[in-house]
Amino acid sequence: MALMKIGSKVIGDGLDALMFAEEGQANQGDINIAINMIKIAADSGADGIEFQLFLADDMYIRNDPGYQIYKNRELSASQIRELISTCHSEGLICQVAGLSPKIIELSADAGADIFCVNATDLNNPYIINAVASTEKPFWLATLMGTLEEIDWSVNYAISHSKADIGLLHGQHVMSSDTTKGVPPELLQLDCIDLLRQRYGLVTGFVDHTATQFTPSLAVANGASLVMKHLAPEVNWEGPDSVVCLDPNSWKKAKEMFNYTIKSKGNSKEISQVEFKDRSIHRRSIFIQNELKAGHLITLEDLVALRPGKGGMDPKLASDLVGKKLLYDLPAQHQLQSVDLK
Repeated sequence: MALMKIGSKVIGDGLDALMFAEEGQANQGDINIAINMIKIAADSGADGIEFQLFLADDMYIRNDPGYQIYKNRELSASQIRELISTCHSEGLICQVAGLSPKIIELSADAGADIFCVNATDLNNPYIINAVASTEKPFWLATLMGTLEEIDWSVNYAISHSKADIGLLHGQHVMSSDTTKGVPPELLQLDCIDLLRQRYGLVTGFVDHTATQFTPSLAVANGASLVMKHLAPEVNWEGPDSVVCLDPNSWKKAKEMFNYTIKSKGNSKEISQVEFKDRSIHRRSIFIQNELKAGHLITLEDLVALRPGKGGMDPKLASDLVGKKLLYDLPAQHQLQSVDLK
């Protein structure tokens, strides 16, 4: 049985799933926005929140256009500590997608609960080593990865870490100009089970659709964690905004998610509500016409009618053939075992 401990929570086979708000880089380097996002996530019912934290010098060569963009979005060490502390004070699990070994170490020291090896670093031993050295649980995000690449990453991570490791399925399409989130034909939600079966690890899902209901589809397909982008407000424009939900929509998505969790189960036990309905809607065995004592029951003498409560199960009808009546019985009499010899 695949299980994963995250802070005080345990997820995995047979246990309730969690839904995290993915803040990503919505703060764009502004600690006040980041703190506000934590409060919005908590108010929206999130179980946790993920931040992407980094140092531009560990990501880009300095003459790359992306360098200055990420340089402007960096948070300081003290701000990262404040971020993680606020997560905990708001009752949220703090997940860090660390894009820099130094940031991963700092975040671990500051109390981050869990890490994610971003899909962009699935094949990066430097990041996997940094995460593994924290001895905290972590995810390997398999977006954009082939099975061969995932094989390598899983084997490498397991051989370098004693911590709990999980996998995240999903698709990464934010660089495309032709899509507004992942279309349904690319979701491949059956891969959640494929990854869990192939590697024996807890498996979750990163939702890069623009819908409220996909997190519920993912958990119905066995995801133990679902991550969904959260925007600070309606019509917000920023990083990954095309796949973000505004706070009210995110809250509705979480309500659907919780409903789906409650609907799961495989015991096929009859509920108390069903027992009441059984007594009303099930049938029992009745005599069709008036019969005299001593009559030998034939199948034609019997009929299955409502109510079922207090009578004999219709599946026993053939077993009653040839039984002798002890009493005269009126038409539509609910047959009882005491009526028969």
